[in-house]
Amino acid sequence: MVKFTLISILFPFILAMAEAEVLDWNGSPLRKVKINTVAFRGWIPDEAMQLKGTLVLIPGRHGDGRGMAEEKQWQDLAKQVGFALIGCQFTNGEPFLYQQDPDGEVAKAIDNAVTALSVRSKHPELEKGPLAFWGTSAGSNVSSRYCTQHPERVAAFGSSKGTFGPGVETSAATREIPMFFALGARDNPEWLEFSQRNIEKGIGQNAPWILAVSDHEGHEVGESLNAIIPFLKAAIEIRLSPSKQQKTSRSLSSKKVSPFTKLQKIDLRESWLGNPDTYAVAPFNEFKDNRAVAIWLCNERVATAWKDYLLSGDKSQ
Repeated sequence: MVKFTLISILFPFILAMAEAEVLDWNGSPLRKVKINTVAFRGWIPDEAMQLKGTLVLIPGRHGDGRGMAEEKQWQDLAKQVGFALIGCQFTNGEPFLYQQDPDGEVAKAIDNAVTALSVRSKHPELEKGPLAFWGTSAGSNVSSRYCTQHPERVAAFGSSKGTFGPGVETSAATREIPMFFALGARDNPEWLEFSQRNIEKGIGQNAPWILAVSDHEGHEVGESLNAIIPFLKAAIEIRLSPSKQQKTSRSLSSKKVSPFTKLQKIDLRESWLGNPDTYAVAPFNEFKDNRAVAIWLCNERVATAWKDYLLSGDKSQ
């Protein structure tokens, strides 16, 4: 006689509840920027009771980035920070206009995708929650444009080989967003020079931006994610940390409403610094190297990852 316990009967259902959710849907064509195919894939971490925001992943020019929402490296990051994922596809059309997004049409499509995911996944807290971005090449440019158009919503931005950095002119609000820019010294010289100039301008205005120029990489993603993923984790956690007022207030209700109504500003003094010439890294107050060229770094782990990325070419030789 076979005996069934309550646990054995319920186990398949418990597993089903714990499984992560993957959702696919199409967006409307973007007429102004002449993009005909717009599609998204969303991923919700398993057993997620309340999510804090959404990480948006955008590939290079006319790439299909939906598969990135199912990559382990991104899913692990999303679980650690309590975020959903959205992988984007903007294809079949004009190759450059959507990167400039002059009227905010692409940004609106991203907002609509977040809303769609919030409804389909039954996580309404996502609709108005903060966003973080990663993009490469054209995807970096699209992400950068969103940062300039809606800076108040962006917790952090990681860029692999973008061609114009944060853009020529950035507002004070955009300069509050922590950003990581991985560039390749072997990339197109014009793209490299233009990006680096724009990034260094922001750094000179005390923006919490990290610049990492790899001597051994070109326009490929390369090993940049080894530094960008730790950065995104640290930056998101800092930006979403409760304010003093939130810490002293009574606990939030159980309703799915995002508790993070305002993103926290980065305090550059509560960080590490790194010298891109000597690779020296140290806490802000202990940094003895040349502060005139120092790069802001979130914490020790990010400082180590930044240094390792810059040195990785030497290690491979």
